[in-house]
Amino acid sequence: MIKKWKDTFLTYSKMIDFKKRVEESKFIVKNVFNTYSTPYIAFSGGKDSTCMTHLVLQQNSNIMVLHWDYGGYYIPRKMENKILKNAKKLGVKNLRIETSSKYGILKRKAINVLGRDLIRGLLPQLFREGYDASFIGLRSEESPKRKRRIKADRSLSKIKEIFPIASWTWMDIWAYIIKYDLPYLSHYDLYGPVVGWDRVRLTTFFDSEFDKLGCSNVDGILMWKFKNKEFSMKK
Repeated sequence: MIKKWKDTFLTYSKMIDFKKRVEESKFIVKNVFNTYSTPYIAFSGGKDSTCMTHLVLQQNSNIMVLHWDYGGYYIPRKMENKILKNAKKLGVKNLRIETSSKYGILKRKAINVLGRDLIRGLLPQLFREGYDASFIGLRSEESPKRKRRIKADRSLSKIKEIFPIASWTWMDIWAYIIKYDLPYLSHYDLYGPVVGWDRVRLTTFFDSEFDKLGCSNVDGILMWKFKNKEFSMKK
């Protein structure tokens, strides 16, 4: 990230509105720990979940952090390794990595695996293990669909979903990252100047699910090497 943007976000981090939203999120986290016995963090490795994970870890550094691996045909292995390294830098002590064998079998034709194997499979299993709440880094600003999901306050399973940074803006996210010098994936520095720092996000690459958003077109320019399936599996 160039100095101009860093200075902008750092200046924004001194504003009252930013500080207020952070304190409100801290209060939400504290209330969850007072209400639920065994919550966990859903960590994707993206900018939003990075902020949320850091926020939660300040109150409980031993909490289980769950990471879902989309496999080498959707996320480059070097990026996946970086996500795991960033988790350690954030202070994660109890990291649990889950995935599905379907990613290796179906490759880039693995559609709705998340729905079948995580929502219908893993989440019920976590509930049986005793987990009763999950911290999820969704924000209302991201899309109307996510705004409706947050407002509806309906969880995808019997585990209560908590959205501590739901009210944060994209400026809040980057300000928090810069203020606390949090690790983030280098692909943001690649995509940010092209699509805008307000729109850049972490998604599975060359995924037909996101074709309607034009993601594959941008991926084809900025991540062209990853389009080669043999390259995608390299460590």
